[in-house]
Amino acid sequence: MPEEEHVSQVEIFGERYTLRATEDPAYIRRVAQYVDTKLYEVARGAPAMPSVRMAVLASLNIADELFKLGEARERETATALAKIAELSQSLDHVISARA
Repeated sequence: MPEEEHVSQVEIFGERYTLRATEDPAYIRRVAQYVDTKLYEVARGAPAMPSVRMAVLASLNIADELFKLGEARERETATALAKIAELSQSLDHVISARA
């Protein structure tokens, strides 16, 4: 069964957009607000920059955040797996010592 599409009205960098998505409209508004904030951050640093260049720079900033979060998650996963292996080995030693 296909998911229900929702229509959301959002404003990003002064432009109104009508978006169709299966995600909750509140989520879509949060994502749009995040993108809007990132565009205004770039605009504050270079107010005379053409809006297309601002959009590209904001996109690069968002992608950078995404990549860094992904790398941090991979490091945390590796740390957790190493700790699990260490605890499993310790548990095996305790069990075999009692046998």
